[in-house]
Amino acid sequence: MGRQSSIEKFRFGILPKMIVSFLLVSILPLAILGYIAGKNLEEVGLDALNSAEKMGRGSLLAAENLGAMAIKDSVNALDEKSTEAIELRTVELAQRIADFLYERDQDILFLASVRRDPTRYLQIYQNARRDVILPVPSAGPETPSPRTEPVIGWQNPDNKTSWRHHPPDRFNRVSKPLYREITFVDLAGQEQIKIVDGQVSRDLRKVSDQANTTCKAEDYFTRLVALERGEIYVSRVIGPYVPGWLTKTEEGIKVKPESAYAGKENPDGRRFEGIIRWATPVFAGNGEKLGYVTLALDHTHVMEFTDHVIPTEDRFAEHSDGGSGNYAFLWDDQDKCISHARDFFIYGYDPETGRPVPGWLSQEIYDAFKAGGLSLEEFEQQLPSYENFRMEKNGSSEQMEAGRVPLDCRVLDMAPQCQGWHTGTEDGGSGSFLIFWSGLWKLTTYATVPYYTGRYGASKRGFGYVTIGANVDDFHQAANVTKTYIEKGISEQSTHIQEAVDKAKQAIEQSARKNRGLMSIITLFAAVLIIGASIAISYTITGPLRRLTDVALAMSRGDLDQHIEVASRDETGRLANAFNQMASAVVEVDRMKSEFVTIASHELRTPIHSMLLGVSGMLGGYAGAISDEVREDLLVVEDGIERLRRLVDNLLDLSRIESRKMELYLSDLSVKEIIDTALTELSDLTMLHRHQVVAEIGPEIPMVRGDRDRLVQVFVNLLSNSIKYTPEQGRIMVRAQLEDGKVVLMVADNGYGIPAWAQEKIFERFFQADQIMSQKVGGSGLGLTISKWIVEQHEGSITCESPISKGRFPNLPLGGERKGTVFLVELPLSPAI
Repeated sequence: MGRQSSIEKFRFGILPKMIVSFLLVSILPLAILGYIAGKNLEEVGLDALNSAEKMGRGSLLAAENLGAMAIKDSVNALDEKSTEAIELRTVELAQRIADFLYERDQDILFLASVRRDPTRYLQIYQNARRDVILPVPSAGPETPSPRTEPVIGWQNPDNKTSWRHHPPDRFNRVSKPLYREITFVDLAGQEQIKIVDGQVSRDLRKVSDQANTTCKAEDYFTRLVALERGEIYVSRVIGPYVPGWLTKTEEGIKVKPESAYAGKENPDGRRFEGIIRWATPVFAGNGEKLGYVTLALDHTHVMEFTDHVIPTEDRFAEHSDGGSGNYAFLWDDQDKCISHARDFFIYGYDPETGRPVPGWLSQEIYDAFKAGGLSLEEFEQQLPSYENFRMEKNGSSEQMEAGRVPLDCRVLDMAPQCQGWHTGTEDGGSGSFLIFWSGLWKLTTYATVPYYTGRYGASKRGFGYVTIGANVDDFHQAANVTKTYIEKGISEQSTHIQEAVDKAKQAIEQSARKNRGLMSIITLFAAVLIIGASIAISYTITGPLRRLTDVALAMSRGDLDQHIEVASRDETGRLANAFNQMASAVVEVDRMKSEFVTIASHELRTPIHSMLLGVSGMLGGYAGAISDEVREDLLVVEDGIERLRRLVDNLLDLSRIESRKMELYLSDLSVKEIIDTALTELSDLTMLHRHQVVAEIGPEIPMVRGDRDRLVQVFVNLLSNSIKYTPEQGRIMVRAQLEDGKVVLMVADNGYGIPAWAQEKIFERFFQADQIMSQKVGGSGLGLTISKWIVEQHEGSITCESPISKGRFPNLPLGGERKGTVFLVELPLSPAI
């Protein structure tokens, strides 16, 4: 601050004023004239250059518009072709599933025609097999691609144009039985023959009792009675629900490892295992109905059609990827999910109760369920289908936390695409639409599975429908490449134009610089002459004044022993003589003041001590018994003497500080010991005011370097202020903590606080914010001044804050007129720490 102040004074001194005045009168007109001439020349050149640049920019803009139009047309064409291709792939996939299901019709009819023999049934079971992809167990979060063979290139140059080759998929395929079980059931519902797990089973059950069926959920036997010869019963997908959990992360929605299988997201999870049961009656040669044969298809073979299909260049994948949005899935004729990249979305049953697990609802609908008295299954049964479906809704968090989130499109009211699929398959057709889902535009296709056997012939929707989701940005990747080339060309052309403009500007600016340089040399030469003359004239005036200013600043900092050499007899010389006389008088006055304070303090301390001993003796009964009235008067006298003693001690300390005679005796000190000593000295005063003082000095607070007696004096001053200026039965807290390599001690109270205007002045000598209160409690206005000096000599700091912010000291009751005050003392750590 001192250096900055000197600079400010120099800037506005005599010499700068003379230099500026001469420069303004002589140099400014010349500089303005040169500037105007150079500016006019430069503007003429730049106007011509701007016209040429504008023409170039116009050409570039036309090229950009043409490129944007071409890219838009390319994107639309690619989108249409890609959409048509994925729609066709969806229809073909649905037809393949239907063909596969019709083959099972032939199997059940064939089984009804063969003899009822366990060996024959076992032979049929063993011959009915189909390959499925069995993914290799994952070694980490990313499953390696099975394509490891090099891509074959063209051999004949005539074939190289747009050559595309895909190597065969090398997935790990295994042969798996088509059926989980084959049975013959008599007319009473008792199994007579049963093939399970590749062998004849002896565990023959009465399936007319639903508790003996898969998941306790099959009621097929009651439906077989009405079947005629050649008629087939086909169940819906039945299997135990496999739970799963989704969680939100910074990277998006993730599948928890303990969840069901979820393709790439959780390749090691437990898979959904369900069946679809076929049944038909068996008749004797005379037309007598003997019973029924059933085939329980392993639902894995149906899921194989969709689990590995992806609408990208890869075409097929070992693991589907539900997180990417590029995958296929399957719904039954009642809009329930029966195949999905995440198996916990597949609709299933509770094996304990035989009841279906209710579908996932939006939080809005789930909250309505909680307000009623129905079970969740009963509540869903009475919900209208496809009502108020909106993308803004969120899924029920309670169902997510429970891991029970099967998808039932009829009530999945936060997924509007469900309503689109349902509507599009009402007539047994196929199609697609775009939807903005999870922050991306996605194409979703749908196609009816045209299988109409048994119950599936009740609607044109047949067995159900296949849907495929695809990211739209992947469609027009080629157009994006073209866009990059066009933008790169435009950017290069823009760079060329800019380079030409920059070269022309440089030529114009170079010419202008030459003119400005000539004018600058002339101006600079004139300025040097003027500045030299100004310095020569002003040096004889400013030199003595600067010396006088430096000496005055030194005296203001307390260094009173100053003297100026008188080098002339002019006005500055006489001013220097007068200053020297004034400095000598100030030194003498300061010496007399210090001697007076020191002598007066020493002379007063002896009688004060004697009076204090005498009064204490009389109060102690050494002069005989005294009455209560005399005791009360003596206590008043003792308090006054004690106040006088503190005032004398403070004056003596202040005198030592100002005369730089106060010395510090430093050692390594315990913060707790300092605070405990100060509290002990003030214990009587604390009890008198009935305050509660709490010290929170933890054992982790390190040692500080300081003068023990002086630091105790600081905290006696701070604590006595809090004790005196806090109303009766107050609370005072002392806390220590380590911050940025320093120990910060806080003395806080719940008194009336200190006004904001007074917080910067309380450390000034003899300052008292409240004169009446200070006279009442005996304050002299010196304690905080002395404390500030002691702390700063320890290379620390002391500050005050009032009122105390809410929550800073939770155990310090504030409120009403009690605003509180906190003093913060920062002390350096001991060098040994």
